[in-house]
Formats: sequence, C-alpha cells, structure tokens
Amino acid sequence: MKKLTFFALMLILGTAVYAQSEEPKPEKHSDITWHTITVVDYKPGKVEDARKIIEKFQSAAVAAGTPAPVQYWFETGKYDMVIIWELEKGPIDLEWSHSPNEVSWWKAFVAQEGSEESAKKVQDEYSSLIASSTSNISREQR
Repeated sequence: MKKLTFFALMLILGTAVYAQSEEPKPEKHSDITWHTITVVDYKPGKVEDARKIIEKFQSAAVAAGTPAPVQYWFETGKYDMVIIWELEKGPIDLEWSHSPNEVSWWKAFVAQEGSEESAKKVQDEYSSLIASSTSNISREQR
C-alpha cells in the first residue's frame, strides 16, 4: 500500500510539473551580489598591530581608487574581525590569480611603502599576526 501511495504522489507531482504553461528557460539571477567573507582570529595581543597595518592597506586602496572591503570588528566570540569583499562580476572574479584591482592596489601600496621589499615586509608582518582565518563565498539577495 505504501508503494502505491508513493507512486500516486509521484504521478501527481509529475503531472503538475508537466502541466506548466511554459517550458522552463535558462535564466540568471539578476537580483544578487556575490561576496567573499573572511573571519580572522588574530594572535593574542595583536589586534592593535593589525589595525595599524590595515590602515596602511586602506590608504593604498584610496590611492589606487580600488574598492575596499567592509570590515566589522567583533566584541565577542572566537574571531576578531570579519572582512566582506563584493565580487563585482560575481564568482567569475575568483578566476583571477591577480585581478586588475589587486594589481592597481599593489602598485599603490608599493609606492606608499617606498619599495617592493618594504611592501612585502608589511604584508608578511600582517600575516604573522593571524592565528587563523576562514573564508567563504556568499550571495546576497537584493
């Protein structure tokens, strides 16, 4: 009896799908934005050092005219900060090894720090402050 009930239910659902007035067409979402969301846990006592370096990163973004991420600093929980980057062209932005915005930002950062070596040193210092981080891709319905 259970098999017959299940079969009848599937038949009814199948008929409902078949009875649609229009055939489904491929269609992209037009009302979403894509983001990468990274949560960062700094090593104990290193949050203020990280903030100072992040100010340098932001300054280079302004100089380069590139978008900056949205940042939130946590007051509770495991992580210290969340960084949200909008993917301007959606997930396809993730295909770049170095996007045009990254290249522009890096050039501005090198100019700001005085040399490629100095810029790499600041990046290495920032990385050394991080205990752990996790990144995810998200989409937002507008």
